Amino acid sequence: MRVIIDELRCDANGVCVSACPEVFALDDDDDKVRVLQEEPDESLREKLDLAALMCPKAAITIEG
Repeated sequence: MRVIIDELRCDANGVCVSACPEVFALDDDDDKVRVLQEEPDESLREKLDLAALMCPKAAITIEG
């Protein structure tokens, strides 16, 4: 599984960070969301699906 953030859509609201802090982090220096694990373990699938679903800008894609 692979996690991709569309940086043009993302407004760094932090919803994904709240849903799955193991994979997402908010960078305080430039107010952008960072992907900490581009290929996270399958055990995080439920949290990642929730993060993608909750993203108000639909900026998260989960492949695989």
